[in-house]
Amino acid sequence: MIDDPDAAPELQDLLRFTLTCMGLGIPPERVMGDFRSGLEELRQQGSLSLQDMARIRARVDNRLDGEHEDEEWVRGYTAGYKAALVGAVQRLLETRDITVPKEVFRPLHMCPDPDTLVLEPRYESGTGEQR
Repeated sequence: MIDDPDAAPELQDLLRFTLTCMGLGIPPERVMGDFRSGLEELRQQGSLSLQDMARIRARVDNRLDGEHEDEEWVRGYTAGYKAALVGAVQRLLETRDITVPKEVFRPLHMCPDPDTLVLEPRYESGTGEQR
């Protein structure tokens, strides 16, 4: 997990916001939902790795205390996350009638970095409008 608190100031801001919301009496289920959503946003922005996000979620969700079980959960979570993302990319390509050869499916499923699978929105040059 992130050892240096100064390495991820966005995460510290998210934690402060979460604690403030809890202190204001907002129902814990809503606060934790917002916290998990905030973790995902930080991961998508590149401020937090998928493994760090999974480790934080394991601790927050009170997963098993043993380090061995915790790491197994992190590996399972990241594998499931990547599989779901690959499935979403495949569905998106199919929806857009883009044929993908079978030779591409295996490397797509074996991709170790989920950030390479995320499709960035493209904008029309000069207009700023999304295509």
